[in-house]
Amino acid sequence: MCITKKELESKVQDYRSLKAMKAELEDELSAIERSIIDYMTENGIDTEIIDTAKITYKPQSRTTLDKEKLADILGDDLKPFEKVSFFNVLRVK
Repeated sequence: MCITKKELESKVQDYRSLKAMKAELEDELSAIERSIIDYMTENGIDTEIIDTAKITYKPQSRTTLDKEKLADILGDDLKPFEKVSFFNVLRVK
C-alpha cells in the first residue's frame, strides 16, 4: 500500500490530533485515579466492593538489580549479563 505525500500529510495531522486527545484523556484518567486513591486512603481501606467493580489499593513489590553494586562485586565487565533488544521506533515531530 503506497500513499501519496498529501495523504501522508493528512495522516500526520490525524496522528497529532489523536495524540493530543490521548494526552487529554490520560490527564483525565490520572485525575480520576487520584480521587479513587484519595477515597481509599482517607477511609483507611485497601479493598472496596461496589455494584460494578472491586477496587483494591494495596502495596506490591518488584525486585531489580543494582547495576553499580553488581559491577563492584563482579567487576566492570557486565556484558555477559546484558540482554540487548532491537526494535524500530516511529517518531513524528
